Amino acid sequence: MPVDHQDFRIIEREGINYYLVDLRKAAMNALRDIIEGCAIVEQECWKPQEDFSHYIQKCDMLSYAVLARRIIGFCAGSLFVHDAIFIYSNDETMVLREFHHRNIARNMVFCNMRWILQSRHDEGIKHYAFMSISGNPRIVNGYYNHSFLIKILFDCSFKASDKLIRALDAYRHQYKISLVHEDYPFCLKNMFPGSNTFNPSDQRFQFLKRVKRNMPADFDHMERGDAFAFLVKLPAWFTRTFVFGLMVLAFGRRFFSRRGIGFFAGN
Repeated sequence: MPVDHQDFRIIEREGINYYLVDLRKAAMNALRDIIEGCAIVEQECWKPQEDFSHYIQKCDMLSYAVLARRIIGFCAGSLFVHDAIFIYSNDETMVLREFHHRNIARNMVFCNMRWILQSRHDEGIKHYAFMSISGNPRIVNGYYNHSFLIKILFDCSFKASDKLIRALDAYRHQYKISLVHEDYPFCLKNMFPGSNTFNPSDQRFQFLKRVKRNMPADFDHMERGDAFAFLVKLPAWFTRTFVFGLMVLAFGRRFFSRRGIGFFAGN
């Protein structure tokens, strides 16, 4: 299938077309051009752990952005349900550097979240947990800096309930992920070995002291590739309202009638 296959197209913004593939239903061999296009983006953005064609088979969904029949960004995610909590893991989001100013990563993540809410009908879901895993100090510091109000209002990694910790434990066991230390439930071991290529002495890439309090002393994000899992758990009713607002912010009212993300999942 070509990268601009209309079956996967969901919306357009500022000349960039956004597509979404349900990987649980798609035939991987039919996605060859799409996978190759995403692999090119990944290789330009960082040092990948494995061949993208193998990696993507572990994911449940893939959204990507296209300009002039060229993939310029992608967002891969996985889905997991435990004890009335629906976890969306934003596994990998990458955009070519020349397009960083176009809010493409944001738009893909918003589309993924909206698609989940419109297409999944799991019974008994009371909360949605959004997860992002990173070993980059600047990103993890950002998690912390933006969690001040979140910690007051919601359940998150920097002030976690036992229920959230148990949900992540179940996710880890499903995906065979181990901890750096059992006392630090959000510090994941050996996630991205060797992928951080920045200078670890660079002051721009240092964990905040307040962040380091949430990590064991032997947390190794450079060689072993340890990473921090940031989760925020929201009530289901709030999630739907919040994501709807994000979509209006990103795409305006045009998304109301779009297939997969509009008011009717099948429209």
